[in-house]
Amino acid sequence: MNFGEVIKDTAQRIPQKTAFIFQDRGVSFRELNLHSTRLANFLIGRGLSKGERIAIVLPNCSDFAVAYLGITKLGTIPVPIDIRLKGEELRLILKDAQVKSIIINAPLYLTNREDFMDACPLDSTILKEGRIEGCGSVFEEIVSDPRLDGEVHVSVTGSDEALYMYTSGTTTGRPKGVVLTYDNLDTFPDVLNQVVKSREGDIWGNVMSMSHIIGPIFINEVVLRGSTLVIFDQMRPDKILEGVEKYKINYFQGVPPIFQALLRVPHIEKYNTESLWWVSMWGTSVPLTLMKEFQEKFPHTIPIQGYGLTETSPFITLMPLEYAFDKMGSIGRPVPHAEVKIVDEEGKDFPIGEVGEIIVRGPMVMKGYHNNPEATRERIRNGWLYTGDLGRFDVDGFLYHLGRKDDMIITGGLNVFPAEIENVLLQHPMVAEAGAVGMPDKDRGEVIKAVVTLHSDAPVSEKDLIAFCRERLSSWKVPRLIEFSDSLPKTSSGKVARRLLV
Repeated sequence: MNFGEVIKDTAQRIPQKTAFIFQDRGVSFRELNLHSTRLANFLIGRGLSKGERIAIVLPNCSDFAVAYLGITKLGTIPVPIDIRLKGEELRLILKDAQVKSIIINAPLYLTNREDFMDACPLDSTILKEGRIEGCGSVFEEIVSDPRLDGEVHVSVTGSDEALYMYTSGTTTGRPKGVVLTYDNLDTFPDVLNQVVKSREGDIWGNVMSMSHIIGPIFINEVVLRGSTLVIFDQMRPDKILEGVEKYKINYFQGVPPIFQALLRVPHIEKYNTESLWWVSMWGTSVPLTLMKEFQEKFPHTIPIQGYGLTETSPFITLMPLEYAFDKMGSIGRPVPHAEVKIVDEEGKDFPIGEVGEIIVRGPMVMKGYHNNPEATRERIRNGWLYTGDLGRFDVDGFLYHLGRKDDMIITGGLNVFPAEIENVLLQHPMVAEAGAVGMPDKDRGEVIKAVVTLHSDAPVSEKDLIAFCRERLSSWKVPRLIEFSDSLPKTSSGKVARRLLV
């Protein structure tokens, strides 16, 4: 479905209900529909039409949703871009997507002006929060212009391209544009409705970057369900807890470092978070100790895991709430309409309990990588998407995530999953974060190095932590070296960037 069309019906049904809250200001469904319609009509006036690509380079804010829906109303394709990108990586994305227009904050445009002008002329750029000479298009003026109020009618099919999401560059340095169709995007609200029974009255929280796949799919869910999304523009854990208390948030999601930071907030008991029904942790292997500690500190909240990729719109598995405690540590069961298998290097099925690569097929799997048939063929084979992640099924059909194939450490011919080591280190009361990686070694192929951050003034040494690991791990899994750091390198989605630990 075209969610730019769906917003019309929702705005007629519940016009005054709040759709988005950002920095204490609410945006009603009526406003959301009106402003996105005006943007769509403006784009029509500039000659843009169905199938062309428009980049959104905005920080977390309500206007990100207006931009996304306005582009979608027209049948043009949103291309959300992380505001932290610059230089060659940014230019590669803009050129690969062949963007015809950019919606961007003026200060950010000025910071990276040459990169943007190299891909898109200034007169095709819509600036927010500022004006630059030579550009007459200002976002705030467009959405306030009543002359742009006419209805927009564009016909789309389920197989039409609906969204481009660019993933991190591979070893070749070339970012890959994930092409998602309208049918792909329809799977997320269906999963939520069937697995966790999302409702119109739900209040969601978003702490991740809206340029991540979470941004568009949460907007779609709000528009379809008539729920409310509270948008956070910074990952300060105390502000997240304040927001949960103030707005009675029922659910939010994030990667493990976010939840680890929440647990370190001083006087956590002073925040009233009883509205928080459940949270989902995903993006990497989630330490079981983290889930247990979160449940102890927030006994009224159900912590679950989900798993997926940008290439799968995004969910492949999700934990049903009724199994959350019995199967804690699992990433859940395959979501509706997803077929999931564990296979060996040759693509042959592994039996239950064996570790292999997770592959999936179903309506959530992307159309392919834009303008990159070789990468598409490498990832999608015989209709199955090869995730590059390792996992195993238990006898009850629940999947367990064991890390990336590329992150596997092979020491003395034996396989070691970094998450095994990280989970043990995180059991130490002085360790706040941990990352494990293989280091080249002429005798063993690789030896294990771990990098940890400690709670402030934690009195622990490298020798102490190695001894702690030796008591809990097989001898070949014990780190040879442990380094201490003030912080661990993170990806744009907040996961530990293991490759930068070497």
